[in-house]
Amino acid sequence: MLERQELRATELAAFKEKAQSILKTFDVNVGDVQLEQASVNNFIISVSIRNIGVAFPLTHDEELELPHKKTKDSAAVRAFLISVKSIEFGTHRGQTGQAAIHHLSFQFISR
Repeated sequence: MLERQELRATELAAFKEKAQSILKTFDVNVGDVQLEQASVNNFIISVSIRNIGVAFPLTHDEELELPHKKTKDSAAVRAFLISVKSIEFGTHRGQTGQAAIHHLSFQFISR
């Protein structure tokens, strides 16, 4: 764990150095900017997505258009369906994170 923190500190220092060199090419007065410790490390980020459904048509017809209304003349199109009840992602202090997917299902529709 300590090794990972040292790696992040090294990467952050390299990024800071690159950013300063890029800003110097634009003649921007950078000075010695100190990165604030009140960055993402002090926050909890949580993302929750509910009731997602996606359909992928299984045809190579470039002129395929979805009808605006269901009619008897509408042609059936084979498709691959994916639905998810919920996806949750969270991270705490930029170090630990977790993700969970609930009720993932998929099916092929042939008619």
